[in-house]
Amino acid sequence: MRATAAVALILAVAVSAMPAKSNNCNNCSSSRQCMTNMITKVLDSMVAHNPDTLPLAKIYRATENSHPAALGMMTSWRTITKAGPPSLLAIDTTNGTAYFALDISEGDDSIQNILRGRVKVVGQNITELELFINRFRGDHGFSFSSQELQANSKVLMNPPANRTKPSRADLEAISAALFAESSNPASNTSVAIADDCQFTEIGWKVIDTGNYGNASSEPLGCGWPSDHPTDANARTNLVIDEELGFVITSGIVPGKVFPYANITESAFIPDHMVAAQEAQQAWMAEMIALGEVPMLEPTGATGDTLELLQFYNDELQAMQINVYLSGPGMTSPWLS
Repeated sequence: MRATAAVALILAVAVSAMPAKSNNCNNCSSSRQCMTNMITKVLDSMVAHNPDTLPLAKIYRATENSHPAALGMMTSWRTITKAGPPSLLAIDTTNGTAYFALDISEGDDSIQNILRGRVKVVGQNITELELFINRFRGDHGFSFSSQELQANSKVLMNPPANRTKPSRADLEAISAALFAESSNPASNTSVAIADDCQFTEIGWKVIDTGNYGNASSEPLGCGWPSDHPTDANARTNLVIDEELGFVITSGIVPGKVFPYANITESAFIPDHMVAAQEAQQAWMAEMIALGEVPMLEPTGATGDTLELLQFYNDELQAMQINVYLSGPGMTSPWLS
């Protein structure tokens, strides 16, 4: 009897000394799977209309469509009724950040909108959440396709197994160069572009037919942008995914929304693209002379941009320009 008790005691001590098995890693930010699960929790809480289920830090930062609010006061937790797994997911296990994009329903399954977001995790808690919901072309300034988002993202999420992965330094360099002003040495960075580099804006492979319908009918390709808008305060290296070659950069882009192609369309043109704005103004004058009205009056706007690049095999493989428009002279609350 005493021997049995002694053995039981020894076993109990041995078991208690073993590390406990847990579904949660102590440092979620360093695990791809744990970060993926965290994004799932965010999406599930939206569908349940209950942000209180999320592991938020005692003090957290959060914005939706560029304005700050507590999660319980955001539209996402009020209107989203269906949100499947992300079509695109970039994870940075060094910074504990992730970027995701997916189609969502807001009550009507026949109309799909696009939710984009960036999350930062420290330990087990969410410290930052930056969300955008694009519902149609005007939110971005020109582009939108919830129908194409999943198929176009699938290509990016399944790169060749035998690819040459980029270093973190490679991805940091192109992030620094993307919005760099000419006075910044980073602006001299050159990037080779893959022949099949995919260029999209809010899910859409952009086709620019021009004002007269005589431009390209094929999707536009990538171009390392010598005429890319600049932003001295661009937020670089927001998410660096060395596994899939993604890097996320944010810039604030001033510009104007012009009438475009016909009376039902408009296009946001950054102020940096002077020639494009002048050409649009000339086309407007021509249409007014012909009596082709009504047209939208050119109106100032600001593009809050989260731009995704994918780089591997020493070449740019994908470029996504994702914009949410607000009024003129605006900036990002993430810069305050």
